[in-house]
Amino acid sequence: MPGLTFIFTNSHDVTTDLLVSRIGGGRIFRFNFDLWRDYWIVLTPGGFEIGNPAGLRVTDRDVVKYYWRKPMRLQQMDPWAEVEDRVHYIEEELWYIMREILNLCWLRGQVVLVEPFADSRCGKIVQALAAGRYFNVPPFRCVMGAPDALRAGRRSVVKSLSSTRLDKTSVFYSTEVEEGGLDPSVPWQIQDLVDAEKDVTIVAVGDQMFAFELARQPFADRTLDWREVATDYVTDQWQVHPLPAAIEHAAVSLMRDLRLGYGRMDLLLDRQGAYHFLEVNPNGEWGWLDAAGTHGLLNRIIEEISPDTPVNPIPMVRS
Repeated sequence: MPGLTFIFTNSHDVTTDLLVSRIGGGRIFRFNFDLWRDYWIVLTPGGFEIGNPAGLRVTDRDVVKYYWRKPMRLQQMDPWAEVEDRVHYIEEELWYIMREILNLCWLRGQVVLVEPFADSRCGKIVQALAAGRYFNVPPFRCVMGAPDALRAGRRSVVKSLSSTRLDKTSVFYSTEVEEGGLDPSVPWQIQDLVDAEKDVTIVAVGDQMFAFELARQPFADRTLDWREVATDYVTDQWQVHPLPAAIEHAAVSLMRDLRLGYGRMDLLLDRQGAYHFLEVNPNGEWGWLDAAGTHGLLNRIIEEISPDTPVNPIPMVRS
């Protein structure tokens, strides 16, 4: 069997769908964790073997690249789902097995593009501190139980650090608030408000930067956060952004400082032409930005994960 790329994800993943359609299903072994009942697995000191519903069988000897996409346990996908104790136990045991398969591939230099669990060593606060060397970073605070830290009469932005849902149907998007109205007993990330004209996102693949922009004017009277806008609008309205050389250099430098080979960096562009750093998602979605493959991003991603191209492994030990 020719070499395969192993993609660990879930069944509802249009980005992986896009990659499979371009690279070919026969060149990718896709493990959808939410459909674990459909697979069989054998893991021994000598390696691993996995079979999927289509009858494809893969061993550790077949894998040349490993791409960590968006795998999630049921409780992560739906924290309010009623999960039987037996199912919960099985998922936790299987998650451990799959993590060890990841580690085996990592030890062999096969993990590419995305560093699994990178956000645990490189979270939003660490990112902001590093970004301050290169970008304007809107002043921020994380507060809880400190009423004096909330500035009455001040309009600011509150965000979720963890991106955890508020309930089954609600997501906490970035929201403009009056600080004095916040409950001081709740943890808040509070950031100064930027009068932005555009959202800018930069997909960093190695030292290559692919920048896109979204004008805020059509939705600015409803929300600060473009993710709250209808998906069809978001997909259709993002355009290629001409990135100034100084900002591109800053983005490359920041990614190197953070030791990230991949990430989607979110910025705001204000009405005076200044860029303001928000965050880097070390496993940020990118598929909708270049679904047709006309802007170079899709082909660059394929170059990194295709089993037919050289391996650019992510180091397992970060120094």
